[in-house]
Amino acid sequence: MNLHILPDSKFSEAFYNNMVEAGLTGNNKFVIRTRAKKLVHVKELPFAPLYSLAFSRYVGDVSSYERVFIHQLSPLMYRWIATHSFKELNWISWGTDLYTLPFVKAEFLEPETRPLVRRAFNGSMFLYLLKVYLTNMPFKRKAYAKVSNMLTWMRSEFEFARTQIPPLKASHLDFFYENQMPYEKIDAIVATAEYDPQKRLRLIIGNSGTPTNNHLDAIRKIDNSGIEADLHIPVSYGDPAYIAALKRSTGFYKAGKIHFIDKLMPFEEYVRFLYSADALVMHHIRPQGYGNIFMMMYMNKPVLLNAKNISLQDLQRAELKWLTLEQLQESSTKREVENKEKIVKFLAHERLLTLYRALFK
Repeated sequence: MNLHILPDSKFSEAFYNNMVEAGLTGNNKFVIRTRAKKLVHVKELPFAPLYSLAFSRYVGDVSSYERVFIHQLSPLMYRWIATHSFKELNWISWGTDLYTLPFVKAEFLEPETRPLVRRAFNGSMFLYLLKVYLTNMPFKRKAYAKVSNMLTWMRSEFEFARTQIPPLKASHLDFFYENQMPYEKIDAIVATAEYDPQKRLRLIIGNSGTPTNNHLDAIRKIDNSGIEADLHIPVSYGDPAYIAALKRSTGFYKAGKIHFIDKLMPFEEYVRFLYSADALVMHHIRPQGYGNIFMMMYMNKPVLLNAKNISLQDLQRAELKWLTLEQLQESSTKREVENKEKIVKFLAHERLLTLYRALFK
């Protein structure tokens, strides 16, 4: 029997649904760790705060499981891991549980974005983080030393973790979550979407209102490229202070209109929104927003990435094509980039089910 400890998230919901389809729920137990009173996503699973009696009751004897999988290993889990015994402990990386760690020494913000990030004081959040730090950070080294495997589709992410977290001696295993539907089903949505190649160039910048999108630096590069383009910037979630600062800082752009997308769209509407654009610009240094990137690649749309993105080597391994902003030209963003078949091969639903059956049998 395997144990999965997950947050309440759309990724957890997609994972659980795929485990059901793969016929693996009989040999896998799922427990959601949350302080919430009710679940938003995977509503049929047991849930409780991590250090509560209810959570311990749901989980039972941790040492009895053949494998334990922690989906998103946040600092809140250090003490729990350090005080339990495991036959095999596995960390399924979410990115945020690596790149946002306070002890990670890496710069993910470009020069024009850094001044926009203001650390506003939040009393209740400060007290919560202080509690997490005091109760869990002393167990950090012991917790990471217990991890046998780190699961991520990016070899670069695994290597970054091994560099930044010295106690981590884990091996790498391939794994990926799926979007809300298999990529092959996107075709039916795209068939009802609108795209007019005769209109002025339409670029989507980033995937959220988080500073690591480096929006302002991307907009500056587009402005300096000499092309004319309307920019559509999704900011339906993220850092409110950063979003407000970003909106105040884009007045220099005169090569087209800027549209900030504040609305959180249903999945199918968001797919149509992606398809309506000529290209997607993702100016992250850390891996982020790969659901958006892979959907655009599946639709054979150009994707422009930051040349500093640490995961480019993983795209090369998958034989996927992309551009950098330094290569931005109108002619390169008004044509198809043949990636669809490679995405199907790389992230096919049947491949996912086969992978899950091998990992979680």
